[in-house]
Amino acid sequence: MGEATMTWKDRLQDASFRGVPFKVESEGAPVGRRVETHEYPNRDKPYTEDLGKVTFRPDITAYVVGDDCFEQRDRLIEALNKPGPGTLIHPTYGELSVCVNGEIKVGTTSSEGRMVRFDLLFVEAGELSYPTAGAATANTLVSSCSALDDCISDNFDQFGMEGMPDFVQNGVIDDAKGMLGYVSDKMAMVDSGISAAARLLQGDISVLLPPPSSGKGFIEQLQTMWRAGNRLSGNASDLYTMIKNFSGITLGSDLAPRGVWKTDSKSTRNRTQQSNVVSSAIRTTAISEAAYTVTNLPTASTPSRNVSQQAVGWPSVTHPALNNAPDETASVDVPSWDELVDIRDTLNTAIDKELSRTTDDRLFLALRRVKSDLNNDIKTRLVQTQKTVERTPDDVLPALVLAANWFDDASRESDIVRRNAVAHPGFVPVSPLRVPVR
Repeated sequence: MGEATMTWKDRLQDASFRGVPFKVESEGAPVGRRVETHEYPNRDKPYTEDLGKVTFRPDITAYVVGDDCFEQRDRLIEALNKPGPGTLIHPTYGELSVCVNGEIKVGTTSSEGRMVRFDLLFVEAGELSYPTAGAATANTLVSSCSALDDCISDNFDQFGMEGMPDFVQNGVIDDAKGMLGYVSDKMAMVDSGISAAARLLQGDISVLLPPPSSGKGFIEQLQTMWRAGNRLSGNASDLYTMIKNFSGITLGSDLAPRGVWKTDSKSTRNRTQQSNVVSSAIRTTAISEAAYTVTNLPTASTPSRNVSQQAVGWPSVTHPALNNAPDETASVDVPSWDELVDIRDTLNTAIDKELSRTTDDRLFLALRRVKSDLNNDIKTRLVQTQKTVERTPDDVLPALVLAANWFDDASRESDIVRRNAVAHPGFVPVSPLRVPVR
């Protein structure tokens, strides 16, 4: 014979509120979704908006019975009058955190001696979560970079070689090829995709720049060149390297604007002026891509400085063997505090240098807007990132032991290993390690 199946009565639980028991005659609760139906004039079909699950509001017809029914009544009334949420053991739903929902009717009748009836009304307590307000700094920076791209494209209208002698046009094309050759050489060791795209664009210059071309297509090709990188979807350290190299295009002297002197011949002045427009386009598009790459940097899911430990009660001990948790939670490779500060300083220097070079008001204002939004975005990222210091172990120890000694949290051993590229987590060498302050 097999085991007898459990009946519905066997599944019922002894009801109580705040530990005070009572008997249940009947119970009910509304379920479903909260909706709002919008009906519009001259339209046959309405629109029903789903606003979420309905609040769980159990109502119970309860009673206490016995020679001590009045003592039981008083204990239950005392529990119902206490402020704040309490634990309800529901006969069919089990343990719930609820609040008393308004007035509770208590009564007795002469025909039911030794019994006090209650019409209990509860509502789920839920949780108190304050809304957090914050500016979408990354989206704002993306918008600023897009506006800068438009200004760069409009500013290139001043480029034109109509009516210039062939040797002047060829000179400008040679200068542009030299600039793209510098970009290709500089990016060769960083990102082969951008280097190859620069070489391809170098071969198309003779079609993109000379008349009857307006040169506008050159800006689009430049932006395509910067976005041809195959490391832009990499980890934080790859993106950090890309930002530094994009900024170096402006900070270097190879693409710096050349002086136009009155003593030069007209053809020399024309060549220098047009070459300066081309170099300005390359530098500013590099800045735009560097700022845009900042928005792709991964961020921590929660601010590290807001992590709090349990203040009261027994310490919580967890172990994979106890709770079937994975051995190690997935970690996000976020940029360090030092890398973010370096990115901020480098890009600020590059933008300031370009602000001193530009002669177009719209381009100047667009660059300044990118600088402002960039600093706001990095400031937000710094709030979510821990400062780091150098600490040296006293002996060759496992990373697990160092994390327990330094942070009183053995689970942070992966942070030590990842930040310092430790070859074997069981044998951390006696050398300076970069670790969070807290």
